[in-house]
Amino acid sequence: MAKAKPFIKWVGGKSQLIEQLDAQLPADFGNWEDVTYIEPFVGGGAMLFYMLL
Repeated sequence: MAKAKPFIKWVGGKSQLIEQLDAQLPADFGNWEDVTYIEPFVGGGAMLFYMLL
């Protein structure tokens, strides 16, 4: 399966911040069910695609 990447290059995008943002998520976040993710300014979708994989 191919890894999803942000769909556009976005000034101020989160691609380079993924490690720092991931550290802020709860340790068991990957095991949560029925989670709603809201990012009003999705930009290139870097965090969204990271969390989906």
